Amino acid sequence: MNVLLLLLGGSGERFGGDTPKQFLDIPFENGRLPLFEITARKLLKALPIDAAVFVAPKNSAGSAVVNPVIDRLLRDFPDRQMKYAPAGATRFASFLSGLSAAEKFKDITRLIVHDANRPYLAADFLARVSAHLGYLSEDTPAFVPVLPVVDSIVRLDGKSVVTYENRDELKRVQTPQLLFYDSFIAAREASLSRGQLAFDFTDEGSLCLSLGLKVGSFAGDTENVKITFRADLDTSKL
Repeated sequence: MNVLLLLLGGSGERFGGDTPKQFLDIPFENGRLPLFEITARKLLKALPIDAAVFVAPKNSAGSAVVNPVIDRLLRDFPDRQMKYAPAGATRFASFLSGLSAAEKFKDITRLIVHDANRPYLAADFLARVSAHLGYLSEDTPAFVPVLPVVDSIVRLDGKSVVTYENRDELKRVQTPQLLFYDSFIAAREASLSRGQLAFDFTDEGSLCLSLGLKVGSFAGDTENVKITFRADLDTSKL
């Protein structure tokens, strides 16, 4: 079973407005849908997803919005399983909450973790995601999509430049990030038993590296931006 964890966190302060961007009603096809639902529909249509967990804030802009969308999606995708999980205070805490909810599903083989505020999902990019789901294994139990760094990168000491980094060795990381479930859980449990698991990771790839797992990469998509500021939202790309 392949399980999607769709992370709907973020207060939207940089985006502005009273409604967090992931809950905004956006023109899509013949109507209007919350932004996170647009993202979810694209993933559910393109990828071999058997179940989905929607990880959203525990307030009126969270479960009250998410649960009716889940009901609607279940009507359109009746062969899938879906549930809501409360978001945490950080992205990593939200991932753990989604993981805990996903563990209620049986026979999980792969996890797909995606930020709901990345709705610009091109067909060729999703084809690469789907292919790399099939490449997950005990030898390479994680994959992340990456893009080249196009600007010069410097390391600072205060405000002084210390050195220029070799940008050919650096990449920008996107989502969806892919995990081979059994290998990930085994490594996580072993780390927990040793008391070695820290509680602050920016994404699943960094978590897997901390667990000693090999993390592979594949080509991301320049259009797969995370909507942060209002200027990032372009409905023509949906």
